[in-house]
Amino acid sequence: MALDYTWLSQGMPLFGFFLVFFIMYAILAKTKILGEGFINIFVSAIFAIVFITFSPGIEYVQVILPWFSILIIALFLLLLIVGFSQKDMSKFMAPWLAWVFIAFLAIIIISAALVVFNPMFGPYLPGQSDSGGNAFLISVKNFIYSQKFLGAVLLLVLAAITSWILLKKK
Repeated sequence: MALDYTWLSQGMPLFGFFLVFFIMYAILAKTKILGEGFINIFVSAIFAIVFITFSPGIEYVQVILPWFSILIIALFLLLLIVGFSQKDMSKFMAPWLAWVFIAFLAIIIISAALVVFNPMFGPYLPGQSDSGGNAFLISVKNFIYSQKFLGAVLLLVLAAITSWILLKKK
């Protein structure tokens, strides 16, 4: 039998409050933008209160935190495997690893935003109903996702890659 953790959803606004409060306090304390002391706690509390009163913010945290946790675990396992397979970790720990982490984080944040804000963005996404959106923006969407436009973009990308490869060899 699976573990029943549905009771955690009742405390999600509280978890969201503490998450935003601690992150804001850490940022303000580290950067010392507002100085030190009580003002950092006060501003962090205001940000956290505004966050929990905005219901899509809580939903956004509910969607993004599990995927962020999966990303952190996957990166830890990747580093563990690399650590066992190489003697010198400094060869692997290159700047590109930070860019990969940032790219995965951006993908998670954007996909979570699309899930949470789907009622606003839904008519403009491919495969969604065109009802409820601006007619001009829907026509732009239909043009961008047409086979002719996507084929032209594919040809331009292939031409750019081919040109780059040919010029690199010289």
